[in-house]
Amino acid sequence: MFKRNLSTPKIDEAVAQSVNFELTVADIARRSEKRAWWIAGSAVAMSLVLLGGYFYVLPLKEKVPYLVIADAYTGTSTAARLTDDATLQRITTSEAINRSNVAHFVVAREAYDLALTNLRDWTTVLTMSSPQVAGGYTNLYSSQNPANPYKLYGKERAVRVRILSVALIGSGGETPKGATVRFQRSVYDKQSGATQPLDSKIVTMAFTYKANLKMDEQQRIENPLGFHVTDYRVDSDFASSPPEEVAANTKPADSTSATPGAELQPGSNASLAAAGQSSQAVMPPTPPPPNLGVPGANAPTTPAAPAGGNQGTRRR
Repeated sequence: MFKRNLSTPKIDEAVAQSVNFELTVADIARRSEKRAWWIAGSAVAMSLVLLGGYFYVLPLKEKVPYLVIADAYTGTSTAARLTDDATLQRITTSEAINRSNVAHFVVAREAYDLALTNLRDWTTVLTMSSPQVAGGYTNLYSSQNPANPYKLYGKERAVRVRILSVALIGSGGETPKGATVRFQRSVYDKQSGATQPLDSKIVTMAFTYKANLKMDEQQRIENPLGFHVTDYRVDSDFASSPPEEVAANTKPADSTSATPGAELQPGSNASLAAAGQSSQAVMPPTPPPPNLGVPGANAPTTPAAPAGGNQGTRRR
């Protein structure tokens, strides 16, 4: 009879080595496949990132048309992108507030309307002005000033202001300390409804904000942030007058009706000028302007109004 082959240590060792070899080959193949999937996934992710970056950078290579508009008369130019809406330009909140305050002051200072001057503009200018600037405004309406708007235009005509541009003056990132404003004025005839261009002006002004000004409720409503104009200068934007657009009534205003003894006008007495100059130290209540064009019997009986019947007289 044949004997059964008995397992020897050498045989067991050879079998173990062969099994380990098979496991090693399978493990290497498995690891290689896993590594290949990681590399493929990373390549796909990198491709997607590069594709997204390409689409992000692609608009920068687009040729955007710009339209530069130049005023044929004033020479001022403005640039606008044809793909954007010019009315929806992105500006900061502080810039919008500064522009609004500057334009609000210039319109109140340079416009003239009998009713609006008594109702709003007089208080607005004095509330937002330093004593020096307020003094210049009250002197403009002095009865001894031949360029008094009340004498020139009376009650039947008004001066309208159209703001052309507002450029804030200040370094980048800092609070603006001034502004340059270009505007046009036109004379509006209330009876005929005709408008006649008057002139074009450029204003250079310096301003600041004083939150510690003591103001009453009416002044705080008109100037909530303490906008304070410290310097104000008006120059002609160009020498000649703008071309006439609409024919207006060329009949000169009756200068005799503008300065009757029984009628009052803003700045016709020295007390108003003094009140306007002292209104900025602690901002006391701004004296209301006398009612223009109203007989002396209906004139306000404020301490600022003169007691005499003659306009422009001073107490001694």
